[in-house]
Amino acid sequence: MPFIFSQWEKFCIGLKNAGINSVQPSFLLKEKPLTRFLVLKHDVETDPAKALRMANIENRHGHKGVYYVQAYLLCSEKNIDILKNIQSLGHEVSYHHDVMDQCRGDIVRAADEFEKNAEKFRKCGFTVTTVCQHGNPVVERKGYSSNRDLFRDAGTAERFRVISEIMVNFRSRIGAGYKYISDAGYGWKIIYDPENNDVIPSSEKDIPLPSLDNVLKAAGESSVIISTHPHRWHESTLKACVKDSAFRIIRTSAKVSLKIPGMKRLMGRFYYLAKKI
Repeated sequence: MPFIFSQWEKFCIGLKNAGINSVQPSFLLKEKPLTRFLVLKHDVETDPAKALRMANIENRHGHKGVYYVQAYLLCSEKNIDILKNIQSLGHEVSYHHDVMDQCRGDIVRAADEFEKNAEKFRKCGFTVTTVCQHGNPVVERKGYSSNRDLFRDAGTAERFRVISEIMVNFRSRIGAGYKYISDAGYGWKIIYDPENNDVIPSSEKDIPLPSLDNVLKAAGESSVIISTHPHRWHESTLKACVKDSAFRIIRTSAKVSLKIPGMKRLMGRFYYLAKKI
């Protein structure tokens, strides 16, 4: 299903008409668990301008989301200005980390890199209350499971104890259950076990959702976190369809290539390219 900004606007209107108001993760950490809640979560891996487009849509209809941003994007003053604009609309801006992959599983180096990057966000005026790991699909990992391991390790979990990791310890800290719905893979699905599916693969238990109408229905039935990747959304249906088709071709080719000995190691060296698709 191609992702079009007009669809997101229709979805936000649908939420408003149904009386479903979004809250931010920091609110849930401070307040008693709500009977039902909605979090609009966005992973900004490239193209902050598209994240701003999504943020403006949400703002028009009274919603406030959280935008988790890759640290390398802070190297550009233009990007920082865009992210500050997003924050000025009432949204949260925080860190979308992948330091375990960057440091090849070296948790000491990864922790230092995480702290350095988190400080960059703070110096830019962004509060790092919650963070979210980036799930690199083609990295060959030895001795660790994913970027989530940074917050699973007792030592680093204590070092960053004032920060909640959406994919690791957020559920336990707010004391409430919810469904986690993602647009990963260019298709909506309810992720069966978002906290542990890097350790115990459970994708066969994920529940596909054919459209945003189904996502809206799910948001009306239970608490949900809805996760998007703004760089995959477009103004034009044609452009969205082309990008969607390209992704599916690349994904199929990658699955075939990964069966070749040594290919995952080679592809892992260029994992950052996956952020562009």
